[in-house]
Amino acid sequence: IELVKNEHYWKEGRPYLDGITYRVIPDSASRRVALEQGTVLQAWLQDIEPVDVARVAKLPTINQTHKGYEYWSTMQWIELNGGRKPFSDKRFRQALMYGINRQFIADKIMFGSGTVATGPIHHNTRFYDANVKKYPYDPKQAIALLDEMGLKPDAKGVRATIGLIPLPYGEMPRRTAEYIKQNLAKIGVAVTIESTDVGGWTSRVGNWDFDMGANGVFQYGDPAIGVSRTYLGSNIKKGLMFSNTSQYNNPKVDELFNAAATAATDEERQKLYSEAQRILVEDVPVLWLADTNYSTLLNKRVHDAVTTALGVVDTQSDTWLSKE
Repeated sequence: IELVKNEHYWKEGRPYLDGITYRVIPDSASRRVALEQGTVLQAWLQDIEPVDVARVAKLPTINQTHKGYEYWSTMQWIELNGGRKPFSDKRFRQALMYGINRQFIADKIMFGSGTVATGPIHHNTRFYDANVKKYPYDPKQAIALLDEMGLKPDAKGVRATIGLIPLPYGEMPRRTAEYIKQNLAKIGVAVTIESTDVGGWTSRVGNWDFDMGANGVFQYGDPAIGVSRTYLGSNIKKGLMFSNTSQYNNPKVDELFNAAATAATDEERQKLYSEAQRILVEDVPVLWLADTNYSTLLNKRVHDAVTTALGVVDTQSDTWLSKE
């Protein structure tokens, strides 16, 4: 994809660059090599697999920055089909949260590009509140909840069998799905991984044809824009991806989100969003895995590519290249 300089750009003297070429490189190893060799000068989000980021960042030709993601504040989570049993039972959803070692995912699969999530709002987003119910890795507590539900293990130790559609972007989501499968097997929940391409993933999750579906969602700087859409009962819309595909419906949460979106002061909004977070974390409509802490890797010839909370997705009108 080749972009050329607009000679009539509204900001006088900008952009500095004559053009930008975006290379589409499907293979993760080839993307890494292109950055290492300098044939590509910039990589962001998950262009470089998390397992390789630390090593690439140490190269003498590379600068790393974690800035430029504040607006996006992506969260990694597992959507649950609340319209199906046993997901319609809150105890089952809570058991899944206790049954997944999310700290291991953040540390050993995301390699520091994720922080264990506490609930529906990313810790970098306005009105985040950490004062909510906690779900440490606790298989015994998970099993107790499943016992309470009456989900007893069969002769093979299986209490329930469910499907999981991984996020179809790169290697890290696949590894996460495989690890979740291992975790949940220990509490008697057998997971079948149902891999698909991006089109299949959006079609199945959007049309509620799933048990569990991995997702990564932007928050867009404010809960009224990027958070409430996932939980509002009015946004349960079959066939529409990135809506309330878990079909969670709680009138109290709707009331809180709607009031917070129009409240006059930040103090009022914080109170409303804090209450919404506490209710949602108790109800567990989705499994919040990690708040992402992505980085952008730039060749040292690149300057001023990240100047706002939009990062390299901004205009790059101020970006310039040095000769060496």
